[in-house]
Amino acid sequence: MSLGKIACASLALLAGLSIMSSAAADEIAYDKRGRWSIAAVTAPAGFDYCTADIDNGKVQLRLATDGRSWQVGVPYYGRKGKVEAYFGFGAAAEVANFNADGQGWAMMAIDKDQIDAFRSNPSFSINLDRGEQTWTLAGAAAAIDLARECVRNRGQKQVAAAPAIPAPPAASGKGCPPPGRYRSQNSNVAVNVLFYNGTKIPLNIYWIDFNGGWKKYHTLRPDSNVRQKTFATHPWIAVDQRGNCHGSVMMPDPKDQSDGPNEFQIWD
Repeated sequence: MSLGKIACASLALLAGLSIMSSAAADEIAYDKRGRWSIAAVTAPAGFDYCTADIDNGKVQLRLATDGRSWQVGVPYYGRKGKVEAYFGFGAAAEVANFNADGQGWAMMAIDKDQIDAFRSNPSFSINLDRGEQTWTLAGAAAAIDLARECVRNRGQKQVAAAPAIPAPPAASGKGCPPPGRYRSQNSNVAVNVLFYNGTKIPLNIYWIDFNGGWKKYHTLRPDSNVRQKTFATHPWIAVDQRGNCHGSVMMPDPKDQSDGPNEFQIWD
């Protein structure tokens, strides 16, 4: 199937795959291969689907499968519903509709031909709300196989003996909160925020997700700012290149009715 046909086919597939962006889901690490992280996602009823994620240093890319179908997507805080975007492998580009779930993701259904393209192409790009983003696909074939294995095992890693449990990726830097203290909660109250870097060093702006994990969204140079759409009860944090946190955890205020966004100024 051509990339153009995928744009139409994805609309039919999205109805059966809407559960892949459930805001009530929890993610459990399953395996890691190179820069790819594989996780099992559970819902209140139990195992749901598996994901393979990679980060280009700015934006996360996600492949998701329930064993029958696949989706590809990125974090997204724009309006809920269909969102038109460009995507493609290498220099190729097509227009397609992604489905924004309103809870932090925009996903699009893909078929077997495109999954095979992830295996054989050197790069993949999406142009959505943060401009064109490109990810190198080294290790994608192994990551796809691990995601399929994850589904077969229903998220339970099969090992001969229990391995040593690695320490969690703790926020051990100066000024950082203990891991897991802050987590995003479900909310349908949209909020506009502004982050300003008043320090003399670059700062990375992270969203703290539903599991307490940190997802990088922006890098701010000194004396620069960025606007971001988010939701009430979704915390954010600023971190320097050495892993030290600056300012406090930033929680949007849905009661702020001013003309501008919630403004978070980071000075120390």
